[in-house]
Amino acid sequence: MPQPVDAAEAIRRRALLVWPRLDAAALRRCGSDPERVADLVARRSTLPREAIVGILLTPAVTEVETRTWFG
Repeated sequence: MPQPVDAAEAIRRRALLVWPRLDAAALRRCGSDPERVADLVARRSTLPREAIVGILLTPAVTEVETRTWFG
């Protein structure tokens, strides 16, 4: 069973999953602040900051939940 991930690590992992070429050192300096991560991502994306924050903070959906909702 996977270990629970703290908030800072979850935001960092989500950011690297969606934007894999982010500077890892710059991302670490952002810590767990989604606004600072959004500022970093916004430099290389056309998405508005609010959308980036939304992507970072949206809870993960498990495969079981997906099957429950969509059959």
